[in-house]
Amino acid sequence: MNILWKFFDKLLDVMAALAGVILIFICGAVCYTIGMRFLFNMTTIWITQTTEYGLLWIVFLATAWLLREGGHITTDIIYSSLSDKAKRGIDIVMFFCAAIACAVCTWYSIAYTYDCIVNNVTDVRAVTVPKADIFAIIPIGFFLLFIQFLRMVWGKLAETTGAGR
Repeated sequence: MNILWKFFDKLLDVMAALAGVILIFICGAVCYTIGMRFLFNMTTIWITQTTEYGLLWIVFLATAWLLREGGHITTDIIYSSLSDKAKRGIDIVMFFCAAIACAVCTWYSIAYTYDCIVNNVTDVRAVTVPKADIFAIIPIGFFLLFIQFLRMVWGKLAETTGAGR
């Protein structure tokens, strides 16, 4: 099982790094179009569309990694005053509910992406792109979030039963 988690962690690391590369590309592309507009009074019509797609991909490439690292925003006014046992119980319930929500989102995003493939749906704007290519990252990201939330449930259950010691 350790080999599987090492592979999973490496996958999340690679996906987060790819999200970073996309972010660098977006920054460069926006600077390029601003420079072109300022210096030559010319604009590039594909930048806005491409950065929108890039932002979508960044979210779904890096979200499971961010969850693993504990980087999501939390409000813990009440949570911080609870006992460790109550915190573990709440965590287990919340992580499990989040896993179920991610599983549902995975299912529906697979269905939508499949529908886009079957019906050859395209996004017609500055550049015509198959929507399946744009949205393919959504079921992948939600599935990895599903796995990470289940992993967190398992970890909290192991703490509760003492198996994690």
